Amino acid sequence: MKIKLIYKLLALNALVLILLAAGISIGFSQYTLQLIEENRLMVYQNFLMFRSATERYFLYTSLVIVPFSIGINWLFTRSIVRPLSGMRKLTERVASGDYTVRAEIRSNDEIGDLARSFNQMGKQLERIEQLRRSLVADVAHELRNPLSTVRGYMEAMKDGVLSAKPETLDKCYHEVERLVFLVEDIHRLAVAESDLKAIIPSSPVDLRSVAQEAASRYMPKWEEKAIVFQEDVPSAPVCVMIDKVHAVRVFENLFDNAMRYTPNGHSVRLSMQANAKMLRVEVTNTGAEIAPEHLTLLFERFYRVDPSRSRAYGGAGIGLTIVRDIVERAGGRVWATSGNGSVTIHAELPLGQTPG
Repeated sequence: MKIKLIYKLLALNALVLILLAAGISIGFSQYTLQLIEENRLMVYQNFLMFRSATERYFLYTSLVIVPFSIGINWLFTRSIVRPLSGMRKLTERVASGDYTVRAEIRSNDEIGDLARSFNQMGKQLERIEQLRRSLVADVAHELRNPLSTVRGYMEAMKDGVLSAKPETLDKCYHEVERLVFLVEDIHRLAVAESDLKAIIPSSPVDLRSVAQEAASRYMPKWEEKAIVFQEDVPSAPVCVMIDKVHAVRVFENLFDNAMRYTPNGHSVRLSMQANAKMLRVEVTNTGAEIAPEHLTLLFERFYRVDPSRSRAYGGAGIGLTIVRDIVERAGGRVWATSGNGSVTIHAELPLGQTPG
């Protein structure tokens, strides 16, 4: 059972007051009973003696009980503050770049909750750091290869080994395009994060028509790869409270992801199902599967299931991250499943009022 920290502090203060009051009361009552027993008649002289003895016993009792109560208070307070002091040292290590530190969970109160949150933050920071290092290594690799190729061709043409024939220039142009794709992917991520941080008012948007328009723009690419596109959507409009530009971006990224990872001759399927409160959108591509340990990581920035794939083919690993951020901002959630030779990206969004 979780005991709130405030209750612990209240119990501590109550214990101190009870001990203090009990000690003083016991000492006072014991002496009072003794004095009354010995002095049946309360004359003025006895009264003065009673008052003096009472003050003396009160002083002696306080000198014993007060330090004892303070000592107990200090011990309890120290047990409460010690985990916070340890966590402060851990935060300093995290600030210096050590994301592997974890706090020890010793209680089931607010301090325990703080330790759990700290550990969760550490795990997220460690994962982001790993992705960042992977991105830096990938970007360096992606830049080095085309630049080395272009430099080799340029040096060969400069030395007269190769002539500036169209096919040679085409190879150089292809390598330059790879560089352009990489820069565009990084710029795309920066723009997406900037747009998501901005406060953009939402309005009822018919996701069925948005999805169908986005699918029609991808038809030439699917036909080029002999990919069969199928759809199972409601006949009536299904509206969600979302910015339309963001809604378009969701389906563009879903379809782009499906197109990249669907082999020639396979299929992509769009389905929508609505109940009283939620709309579920599913985009399924066949011809590939993803291991369970990768499914939860698909929506992380720069994550790719197969790191060996070049970014010109596999993308920058930000499309599904953008989908997740937009859907969650609209009050929904996303997840991925895989099996039977297919991968499905699911998105659930709360339905909005159909504009009349």
